[in-house]
Order: sequence, then C-alpha cells, then structure tokens
Amino acid sequence: MKPRLLYIASGGVEEPLIVSQVLRYLKRLNGVFEVCHLLTFERSMPANSNAILRELAADNIQWHGLKSNSGFRMFNVWREIFRGYQQGKKLIAQHDLNLIHSRSFLPGNIGLRLARKTGAKLLYDMRGFWAQEKQAKGTIQSGWLGRITQSMEDRIFRNADALISLTDAGKEKLRRDGVRTPIHVIPCCVDTDLFRPATDRVAIPDAAQPLRLISVGSLGPGYLPQAVFGLFQSALEQDPSAKLQLLSRSDSTMIRRIAKEENCDWDRISLDAAGPAEVVDYLQMADAGLCMIQPSAAKVASSPTKLAEYLACGLPVVANAGLIGDVGKIIKEHRVGVVVEQFDRTGFQQAIAKLSVLLRDPELKSRCRTTAVNHFSVDVAADRYATAYDQLLAGN
Repeated sequence: MKPRLLYIASGGVEEPLIVSQVLRYLKRLNGVFEVCHLLTFERSMPANSNAILRELAADNIQWHGLKSNSGFRMFNVWREIFRGYQQGKKLIAQHDLNLIHSRSFLPGNIGLRLARKTGAKLLYDMRGFWAQEKQAKGTIQSGWLGRITQSMEDRIFRNADALISLTDAGKEKLRRDGVRTPIHVIPCCVDTDLFRPATDRVAIPDAAQPLRLISVGSLGPGYLPQAVFGLFQSALEQDPSAKLQLLSRSDSTMIRRIAKEENCDWDRISLDAAGPAEVVDYLQMADAGLCMIQPSAAKVASSPTKLAEYLACGLPVVANAGLIGDVGKIIKEHRVGVVVEQFDRTGFQQAIAKLSVLLRDPELKSRCRTTAVNHFSVDVAADRYATAYDQLLAGN
C-alpha cells in the first residue's frame, strides 16, 4: 500500500528550513507516496502562491496554506491546533489519506488528534525536545505553561505510531524515559548536489593564505556568539591575517557589541545574509566552519543543519559538543573537525592549534565530503523516510 500522505509543517512554504528540510525531501519521495497534501502555516500568504501551487503539483504535492498568528501565546497555539485539525480532517476525508507526517510540536498535536479521529497512522517528526528548548531560550517562562507543553509533547511521544529523532542521543533519552514507540533516526540533511566543494580548491590550504573561518546561522538565543569571537580571537593570535565570515540575520548591533567585548578586530570580520544557493559560495571560500551552540538538556536531540552544510562543502567543523546531539561522536569517529573542550582562552587556543594541524591532512577535505554524502544527504534521508512510511503502513 502506497502512502496517501498529509504532511503538516509548522512554517511557511517559502521559509528556508521548509525549502531545505521539507520540500527537497518530498520531491525526492514523489513516487514513494501516491499523493501528498502539504499543510503549512503562513504569516502572510506568498505573493506568488499560484506559481508555488503549480511547481509543487508537478511533483505530486498539493499545497494548502493556512494563515498563522505571530508570537507564542497559548491561545494562538490552541487556535492553530483547532484550525489545522479542521483543515486536516477535511483533507483526509476528501482524499482518503492514510498517513499523517507531522513536523514539530504544533503539527504533532494536530496530527495526534487527526489520527485518533480518522484512524490514519501518525509519524511524529520531532525537531528536538520542543518544550525544553522553548524554556531554555526563555520563550516559555512560566512553570505552569512549561508543564502543560511538556505534557502535550510527552503525549505525542507515547501515542504516535512512530517517531523520527534527529539523533541517536535523542532516541536513547526517549528510551530511558520509558517511551516505547518505534523510533527512526534521520538527522538534518542537505542537498549534496548543491552543497559541494569548489572544484578549483586544493586539498590543503596554502599556508601563505590567511585562515578563513565561517559561522552560518543565528547568533541569538540558543547560540554562543562569545565562543565564536573567542575562537576567532585565538585564530588572530596565531595568524594576524585570519578572517571570519558571518552569515547571519541576527541583530548586527548585538553582534558588533559582542565582537568588541571579545576584543576582536572588526576589520577582519564580514557580516552578511545569504540564501541557500549563496551560502554555498561563501562556504567554498572558507577553510573551516564554526558550530557553537548553547548546551542544554534539550539539545541532546539537536542536529545542526550547518554541520551537514560544512561537511558537504569539504570543510572541517570546530564545535562544542557537550549535550549537542551526535555532533561530538560524528567529529571524533570520522576525524572531520575539532571539539572545543573548554570555554576559555586556553580552550579556544587549543582548538585553533588542533585545527591548524588538521588542515594539513591531505585527506581531510575528501573525508568531510564522504561523511556528508554517507550520513547527511537528502537522498539518504528520503530513503529512511520511505522505510518509515512502509513500516507504518505494513503495521511493523
């Protein structure tokens, strides 16, 4: 039996994560499913909605956009769960859909209610431990609200027909917590046809050229901009001509302030924003990628997309790994980067020194690329999703 799929995503159809982590997968799964109805939540409907409808329909994906409410308030959450449930129930009845794929917390709550009402199977694609992450970031501050959202999330973990975890570490934690729902591990992946090394770059960076570091993504809550600049300051001590490229939409005033506090020379730093295709160009000009994330108990289920992007472009990774999913295990097992062991000047200096040695390894670039292709390719992820779909509908 082929899946007749209702896919519910908690973002807009044009958002970068939806494009890279949903649409690329679904387009590769065309042929695995008989039909897919994609339900998204839009802060404002795209001006080119008709073009999006036509483009997705060519891949057997029928798109339905619901107007979303901005901000996290419990009233908004319940309102969106109700509206998503109403729309989903209608789509399941009209098109005889048999499988619900819910991506993240709000879609998970919608999917659980739909599965109970309609008998469709529910695959909950958890994007980390949502309730804990919101509390760690300060989005949820009251204790009672934290308990409610945690209870809602636990209910999905225990009552879905199957789960997707981004990490082995996240799966192990769920098992320790007594969750017996079948779990498939599928990390955040990238299109390795798009993210690839530059063909004109040599395997070993020229020692006469400055060390070029890059950090992609947010530098706001949940991340460690101080560590990014601390590492760069240590790089400048070893190589005064070193450069740091930041690709981030975080507040530039805040970023400059932190750089100044860390005594970094802003003249050696570039700050830009870029779309997915442009990110590749920046990565291909770098020597190593920085992945500095605020550790928390919730991050044990985190799979940073930037890790896959760096490796796919042949870049080694400098990362803090404590409680950050499988990052440390991947770096050490495949010898594709450096783990920052302590967050002080000595720790940063040691990490940069280890990076300098690693960059002289002529096999490093190909090792990074191979790791990405084997573990973080959207084709690998699509195959794993297809397996999860087949097992659900077969009753395994």
